Amino acid sequence: MRTRILSFICGALLAVTATAQPHLSFKGIPITGSMTSFCQQLKTKGFTQISSDNNITTFVGDFTGRQAYVAVGAADDGKNVHSVVVLFDPSEEWNTLVNTYDYYKEIYSRKYGNPAKSIEKNPSNSNSNISLMYELWQGRVVYGSLWEVEGGSIEISIEKSSEGINEGIVVIKYRDSQNVETKIQKDLEDI
Repeated sequence: MRTRILSFICGALLAVTATAQPHLSFKGIPITGSMTSFCQQLKTKGFTQISSDNNITTFVGDFTGRQAYVAVGAADDGKNVHSVVVLFDPSEEWNTLVNTYDYYKEIYSRKYGNPAKSIEKNPSNSNSNISLMYELWQGRVVYGSLWEVEGGSIEISIEKSSEGINEGIVVIKYRDSQNVETKIQKDLEDI
């Protein structure tokens, strides 16, 4: 009987392990575990912590040869990291933003294949930098690509900057599907 019970438990564990989806990784670090543990691993990759507030810890460091800001998000208790956001320096030049976006879209496409979704819409009737940046600031420009990858999703976008008028920023978002869902379920319990 004991052998039968052990066999059942081992079989159940194997079934759970086989169906469990791996976590998404950022720079080889799985996006899971405590904020403290994840941030320590990020520091070993050469990133320097610059702030920590409300379960978001921000770093600066090298990402693919460029200086970038990296924000790590965790659930309210700080025990479960669920997302990482890469932010490049803001720019007032549309061509700089598009060139950065296009570069990363190409790199991610090489690694993960074509994006599951990609929208690149700029309604400006002009090629003038002022017009293009104004349209971005007004929220009428939509530039984004999304990859559904094992363990979560990665999204690249051009967004208006919170720093200055007519500035934009290229953002890369990593979301671990298991831990984002855990956070959503916890938030649903709160409402």
